[in-house]
Amino acid sequence: MSTIINRTFPGFFPSNCPTDSKEVDVEPVYRLVESNTIKAKEFIPSGIRKRSYLEGDCEALALSVLGSKDDIPMAYRFFSSMGLSKKDKVAVGIITKDSGRVSFDKSKNVGDSHINWWTYDGIQPHTFFNNVLQIGVDI
Repeated sequence: MSTIINRTFPGFFPSNCPTDSKEVDVEPVYRLVESNTIKAKEFIPSGIRKRSYLEGDCEALALSVLGSKDDIPMAYRFFSSMGLSKKDKVAVGIITKDSGRVSFDKSKNVGDSHINWWTYDGIQPHTFFNNVLQIGVDI
């Protein structure tokens, strides 16, 4: 796992981001991925990948994960409907309270166990995941 450098967010985060969040341990968590192995590029929040943080969208700066494997089929259907059917695998990992802040945000698209995870500066989220499962085979 990543070494904690400090408990601050990257400088490009809006000053009030994240709000209504807390530091907690969450285990296990699940993230839909394309690869059979853990790859850092699949653990970059969309707002950072698309550089939309310039628009001040705090939620887009969070990594989206699920807290229950029961929501995986719903999330898979949602991503497939968006043309992302290659996300047919699930990385399994943990969130530690030292890695960032989370909010538990039910989602009509991916399920009630949806979690937004904002990682502290210097944290590499992919290092908190250690297993990849195939949807429909392993899970």
